[in-house]
Amino acid sequence: MKKYIHYLTIAIISILFTGCTENDDEFFATESVTATNKIEVSASGNVLNVTCNFDRLLNHGSDFPLDLFLTSTSRKFFFNYSMQKRNTSGNWENYIPDNITASEGDNLLGSYISGIQELDALDTTYEYDTDITLNPGQYRVVIEPRIVSIGSQDAVTVIINTTTVGAVNNTLEFTVN
Repeated sequence: MKKYIHYLTIAIISILFTGCTENDDEFFATESVTATNKIEVSASGNVLNVTCNFDRLLNHGSDFPLDLFLTSTSRKFFFNYSMQKRNTSGNWENYIPDNITASEGDNLLGSYISGIQELDALDTTYEYDTDITLNPGQYRVVIEPRIVSIGSQDAVTVIINTTTVGAVNNTLEFTVN
């Protein structure tokens, strides 16, 4: 009888651990799509403009568009970017801007900036538009070209892999005089 209990214990432990894996996508529902040119950066005078606007019905290269809101239940998406300023020694150092204004969407500031796209009042477009007013100097903006849904509770987290317009390899260097 002890032999059967021993074998039964081993069988139960084996069944429990054969379902365990380190791949998060098996535990959390994630939909990853690719859609080019969704983030745009430009510098003019002493203002850096960062925008990210995309339709709720995202065309991503398949026959059918992806309804981002129905898939994720999220009214907000985000992407991250960082700013650097060249110091007097010629080295780049992290820079957190003082004068940042969002006309659409929102910003969370830390060691990087999280640009938050919000679904508009008509529920048709996720919008983000921010102006950053800068003092004279040399600057560099590095964009992480990955847009992720926020708060997709009991739904699918959507990740949009994209590219950045106005930046080479997702990096824009410019000078403010």
